[in-house]
Amino acid sequence: MHAIKADLGAIVLRNIGATAVVNQPKFGVNGTFFNLTNGQLTGIAMQNGARVHTNGHLNQGPCGTATKRGTMYCYNGGNAISTGVVGAYTETSLSNIKWAIGGYSLFPNVSYANSAAFYTAINGTGDANACTDAKANTQNAYRFSPSINRPRTAIGWDGSKIWLAVFQSENAYEVRQFMINRGCNLAIMLDGGSSSQMKYAVVRNGNPSPVSYDPGNEQRPVYTMVAVEATDWV
Repeated sequence: MHAIKADLGAIVLRNIGATAVVNQPKFGVNGTFFNLTNGQLTGIAMQNGARVHTNGHLNQGPCGTATKRGTMYCYNGGNAISTGVVGAYTETSLSNIKWAIGGYSLFPNVSYANSAAFYTAINGTGDANACTDAKANTQNAYRFSPSINRPRTAIGWDGSKIWLAVFQSENAYEVRQFMINRGCNLAIMLDGGSSSQMKYAVVRNGNPSPVSYDPGNEQRPVYTMVAVEATDWV
């Protein structure tokens, strides 16, 4: 697992076309979900009120079913964070939003009796291959097999800093626990599996040297990136 801890003001959502995060000049992680066939986004990705890529204003569901996914919003020009389970970018106050990114809610601020209760809460009890299990206006989290260990990407907010994390092989509950252990009360999972990638900095003598982390070693092309455009690295 690798993580980046960054100032909120350093976070920018980028369209990187059909390229790999690890091949970018910017630091950061992969962004939201997309359609493998046509490259259009199936998760929200907005920067300064504009879509980062095609359909970036919507969280689209599996099998043609409307889906409300966990989405993180950055408000007040980069000074506040909130999350909500929404189907469209506009299902919240649109006043002074800097960026928004869709994924799946981890609900680190909610108490659950056990992992099973958590998975039920994010609608993780269906068959990932069965369209008949798709439920309108829910997260349909079972579609990404949340209880199975696989590469994962997540973003969290601890009240002061943004955490970006990429895991080699983890389940959603443990990703949630990672964010809780770092004091995050807001967190969502982004696109995972082969999409999980990170470009980060190793600082020597005050100079950042780029390093790549690609758990699947596939350099998978993705379309959006949560970039860290910091002025200083420590």
